[in-house]
Amino acid sequence: MKFDVTGVILAGGKNSRLPGEKKTFRKIGDKTILDHIYTVFSSLFKEVMIVVNDPEAFAGWDMTIVTDIIPSKCALAGLHAGLFYASYPYVYATACDTPFLRPSVVEHIVGKIEKGYDVIVPRTDDGLETLSAAYSKECIPLIEENLKKDRYMIKKFFRPGRVKEIPITELRPLDPELQFIFNVNTPEDLERARIMAGKNPE
Repeated sequence: MKFDVTGVILAGGKNSRLPGEKKTFRKIGDKTILDHIYTVFSSLFKEVMIVVNDPEAFAGWDMTIVTDIIPSKCALAGLHAGLFYASYPYVYATACDTPFLRPSVVEHIVGKIEKGYDVIVPRTDDGLETLSAAYSKECIPLIEENLKKDRYMIKKFFRPGRVKEIPITELRPLDPELQFIFNVNTPEDLERARIMAGKNPE
């Protein structure tokens, strides 16, 4: 059974540290990063959406394609668009360059959605993983306020008492090396991802 949640892929970045072909179209193993994310999201969610700068580049994909409403070319603006256009009360958001998204991890996070919480987000040793998290439509006015004030860090709109943090101890059994948060930003990351993919059993 699929969740009544919209899976949102944030793909509006500038690609400045990995020039050339879009990161999400890079191949890791025999699939592009976007292929992998789409496969996971379409198996879990009733709606899949991608937020982009250039919709024509994604023509032909079986998902809702939208652009920023408040053009800032930042993840917060992309999250805002995803929430605004989503057909469901919650979205699960991920960056477009996460080649090792784990269905079991996503399912666990989404399974923690509870009325009264704006955000359901993992906390790792590096802090809150805001691009591997679920968000309520209640976040929309808070995000709009921050965008107007040029505050682009996602966690800056979080309200005390409205954020459910998922401890890393709950996620390690599902993904021991926490590969779900690995993203491809540089040529070195891309090479590392290809090595990691070769070691991962299918």
